[in-house]
Amino acid sequence: MKKFIPNLKTWIISATGITLVCGIIYVTVQQCYRLSANDPQLQMAGDAAFALSKGADPKMLTGSQAVEISESLSAYLVIYDTAGHQLASGANLNGSPLKIPKGVVAYVTKNGKDAATWQPAPGVRQAMVGVLSPGKHGYIAFSGRSLSVVEERINTLGKLVLFGWIVSLIGVAFVQFAVNEIETKFKVSG
Repeated sequence: MKKFIPNLKTWIISATGITLVCGIIYVTVQQCYRLSANDPQLQMAGDAAFALSKGADPKMLTGSQAVEISESLSAYLVIYDTAGHQLASGANLNGSPLKIPKGVVAYVTKNGKDAATWQPAPGVRQAMVGVLSPGKHGYIAFSGRSLSVVEERINTLGKLVLFGWIVSLIGVAFVQFAVNEIETKFKVSG
């Protein structure tokens, strides 16, 4: 029993270190996955905002075929004015044009840009970006796309990190036991 307690203390210290490292790995990679989910929308909304500032027609930017966001992984554009009126929409939710919350429109109008996770309906999670068009027109270009693929990757990441954590804890316990046995044999024979 005397040998067990120091070994348990050492294992707990090792387990704490392993847990911290696994937690840091998970959080870092999860954030990279989530933040990179905004990349296409940043480009689309930024390009659309620039085109709008040069006089482009909002309806020409959003396309003629609306994306049904409850079913599609495709990225889309929705154009608003700063008063909160939708001017053009390349996205539908359950068959109706996508409606951006007024508070989001007000935030982008005030701050120039926003990127967030938005859930307009149960099971419909979107990576959304809004960019205020420079100039006198007062347009906001919103772009979004489904987070389902990114969330699947995050789920897989969680399983992999959990597996690595468990294997590491068992491995440390095994190594600690083996080292203890070797030390005991040397002490007995020495």
